[in-house]
Amino acid sequence: MDQWLEAAQWPAMVVTVLATWLVGSRSIARRRAGFWVFLASNVLWIAWGWHGDAYALIVLQLTLIAMNLRGMREAKKAWQAAAQRAFAATGGATRGEPLSLDPSGMRRMPGANAQPPAAAGSDR
Repeated sequence: MDQWLEAAQWPAMVVTVLATWLVGSRSIARRRAGFWVFLASNVLWIAWGWHGDAYALIVLQLTLIAMNLRGMREAKKAWQAAAQRAFAATGGATRGEPLSLDPSGMRRMPGANAQPPAAAGSDR
């Protein structure tokens, strides 16, 4: 068992790098996944730190978990606020009026289908 916990630092490092890559993505789904992957990496680092009596590392990981949870909460609030602003800007639906899925009433933003510049690089 000791050998497995000793070797846990390598998967923890790989998972941390993967989480960092996901959080830096332009895709909302990847960024959300990145938060969960970061939480998994925190758990791996805590297990490794517990085995190695690295208590400062454990405290750091617990602090990072709290910060990740706060970040998830703040991102959710920002996303909901942006959705409400976008809904209000399009006129929104009045109370009791069902939302329509008919695309004929949708307004398009200029450049909505435009591709990012080539210098932006791939998101994969």
